[in-house]
Amino acid sequence: MASSITGSVGQGGINRAEDVRTVQELFNKILSAPLPLSDQVSDELIQAITNFQKAFLSRPDGRIDVNGRTWRELTAVAEKPKKEEISGSVGQGGQNSPQDVQVVYALFNKILSRPLATSDQVSDELIQAIRDLQKTFMSHPDGRIDVGGRTWRRLTTPAGGIGKAVILSFDDGPAPTSALHSILDTLDRHNIKAEFYVLGQEVNSNRSAVKEIANRGHKVQNHSYTHPNLAGLSKSAVRKELEKTQESIKKAAGVTPTKIRPPYGAGGWPPYDRELAAVAKELSLTIQNWDIDTEDWKSPKGIGPAKRAMIDRQFQRKQHQSVFSVLMHVLPDTADDLEDFITQLKQWGFTLAKP
Repeated sequence: MASSITGSVGQGGINRAEDVRTVQELFNKILSAPLPLSDQVSDELIQAITNFQKAFLSRPDGRIDVNGRTWRELTAVAEKPKKEEISGSVGQGGQNSPQDVQVVYALFNKILSRPLATSDQVSDELIQAIRDLQKTFMSHPDGRIDVGGRTWRRLTTPAGGIGKAVILSFDDGPAPTSALHSILDTLDRHNIKAEFYVLGQEVNSNRSAVKEIANRGHKVQNHSYTHPNLAGLSKSAVRKELEKTQESIKKAAGVTPTKIRPPYGAGGWPPYDRELAAVAKELSLTIQNWDIDTEDWKSPKGIGPAKRAMIDRQFQRKQHQSVFSVLMHVLPDTADDLEDFITQLKQWGFTLAKP
């Protein structure tokens, strides 16, 4: 859809209320959603937009306020300005046409390009935030806005986390226990409860660690006894793997698992492996695979910045879902990266839900 801008939005002195609302709405579309920290977006851009957002305070009536002064006051509303019109999907991300991108670019130029003077009308913080924001944008001849080689379309594509939830899950524990304790401490700091899919043979060697998982309010679940491919086993062999793990967890932590996550996810996707499904039903276990695989065991190990774009793409592909089970493992690198990863999920807009 073609988009057009007329009038004098951002020039100051002759803008009417409708123009002010147009600017306000467009800024909200572009800047309100958290931007993902990944190789898709530079840290400089994120910091610039964060600073810009912090300079504005949103009021209940929808006005934008800077140090007690409304956006209308800052743009000097007058009685008879020209009409302004914006159409299309500007700022919504993912489906913006070149015309839409040019509209955003043009409007940003109108608002931000002229030098801002320090006065009692505009705070020093706002001026610096806008200048920082300007510095991070570079125009292309074709009208795109590019930050470090990334187009505006990608920058305005939300990660899809607003109003959605994630459940953190950790496989293959409880060993190594040093990594486990670090993970538990990080979860405690954020008041997050998670699921731990543990191996029965590791439980028997680390009973106190399994008990600690339960005592801290997390769910201890079944991940088999020896980590075999359950889809390739007979029903009796599957039962042995699951039953022994159930018994080990009950003995160590005093809790009975309610879920089974088969190693490698084998047989755990619909249509489920027949033998696995039958045994799970007999033991009152729900088969629970994951929605998002962090691939934290692959090089580079962990869930650091190098993995963020891959994880973001998985969320993007499953935007129809409202709750996601995120797969990680009890590993030292994952433990080290968990603090920042939780912060990233929150910046993407996700709520950390209880399992």
